Amino acid sequence: MQSSLFKSFPLNTLGRDFAVGDIHGMYSLLEKKLAAVNFNPQTDRLFSVGDLVNRGPESSRVMSFLEQPWFHAIKGNHEDIVMCSASDPDYMDLMLRIGGAWLIDKPQKERARIRQAFAALPLAIEVQTVAGKIGLVHAECPLDSWDDMVFLLKAGKQGALQLAEKLCWSRRRFKDRDATPIQDVRALIVGHNVVEGMQVMGNTYYIETGAFMSDGQHGMTLLALNTLQAV
Repeated sequence: MQSSLFKSFPLNTLGRDFAVGDIHGMYSLLEKKLAAVNFNPQTDRLFSVGDLVNRGPESSRVMSFLEQPWFHAIKGNHEDIVMCSASDPDYMDLMLRIGGAWLIDKPQKERARIRQAFAALPLAIEVQTVAGKIGLVHAECPLDSWDDMVFLLKAGKQGALQLAEKLCWSRRRFKDRDATPIQDVRALIVGHNVVEGMQVMGNTYYIETGAFMSDGQHGMTLLALNTLQAV
């Protein structure tokens, strides 16, 4: 039985696998990206590195994607903000500053349903590909070994608490330009830090390319997991 904090997916023998950078409420843009690669929801799978909501204009559509069997998401720091805003006024103020009115406008029961869905999201996902396994987290892997991190996540609450904040929030590796390879995976796919185009440091692929920005230099990155090429 898998830990709710970690999910693994077997090799997709029927179709293709893609990862997408931070969506931030840009679901129409995501649909255009999927249409451009002829995404087949019957056989293909899409893995999100988190930050499904806030900033962009269509965050209210989030549940219609989370309920799709082909869509698999990680908990990002913006999902954490939504969850914490239920009981912490400071997080509620932050929500309102980053486009969180979409949540406030929903009935109380729907807000609770969304928060419950976010709470159930894993902190890490592992996907088998023909070229080896790939790890996905939102911010960064706090250990140099993927398998060691997964062991702690599976070990239960105590080990996971030590990792959760770094998995969702940390920018240490990115700021330090740390290219230390993450052991035990072919590649680690992350979001969180906005880059103008996909960047690779060691075997970590940064794919948060600012879909919510409108400066013409950013966009949404869709990555084919078999080839590790942006499409």
